[in-house]
Amino acid sequence: MSTVMTTYTRFLGALLALVMLAACAPSVSVEDTSVRLREFKLEPVPRDERWVIAVPSFTVGSGSVRIGSVDLSKEGPEFYRELGSGVADIFIAEAYESQQFRITERAEIDKVLFEQDLAQSGRVNPETAAALGRIEGAELLVLGSVSEFGVQTTGGGGRVLGIFGGFAETVTARVAVEIRLVDTVTAEIMAIGRGISEVSQRNVTVDVANVMTDLRVGRTGTTIVDYAVRNAIRAAIENAACSLPEKPTAEQ
Repeated sequence: MSTVMTTYTRFLGALLALVMLAACAPSVSVEDTSVRLREFKLEPVPRDERWVIAVPSFTVGSGSVRIGSVDLSKEGPEFYRELGSGVADIFIAEAYESQQFRITERAEIDKVLFEQDLAQSGRVNPETAAALGRIEGAELLVLGSVSEFGVQTTGGGGRVLGIFGGFAETVTARVAVEIRLVDTVTAEIMAIGRGISEVSQRNVTVDVANVMTDLRVGRTGTTIVDYAVRNAIRAAIENAACSLPEKPTAEQ
């Protein structure tokens, strides 16, 4: 009996030691910080039934871009033009992915719009729109704008380092995009779309300088800023496509 009791006592001692070691071990928490790209919910349109679109550079207002507490007022017009051009390229990729449109090459588009000041004024001159249709073979002109572009850091003493770049407990990216689809013959607005996306992620480092450099040349990666831009664009495309009338057939 004494042997059984001794074995039992040793077992209890070992078990107690394991419990104490577990209590002293550092805790590990698993956190879901995945950032997802929204899926298009639109049914693909047959290729011969898709509107042909031309996509000039998006407009980006100087007051619409906010990176933490960094003052961007000193950034010149070229910064915003490059960002608008890059967002337009990303829009083209997403519009193609949506399987709703056929897309023209945009080599001459910005040149024509610059001469007519369409991109900056927001005006739609029927003669200019028709000229674009002839040059690019486009049926619709996409006039887009970035009305909000912000990256904020919060919690844990987070701070934005340098002019861009930074680390914080939580990083939030918020982007709003608006588009108007304009008939290149009549200059009639055929559809309007707006998309807003806000993405947050905890315990991450975001090199906003590199992200902005990529966006200005139309590249995207897998940061929350990239996903916010693409999700806002996708929402705007869906919003506009749902209200866009069917393309007239030859018989019509």
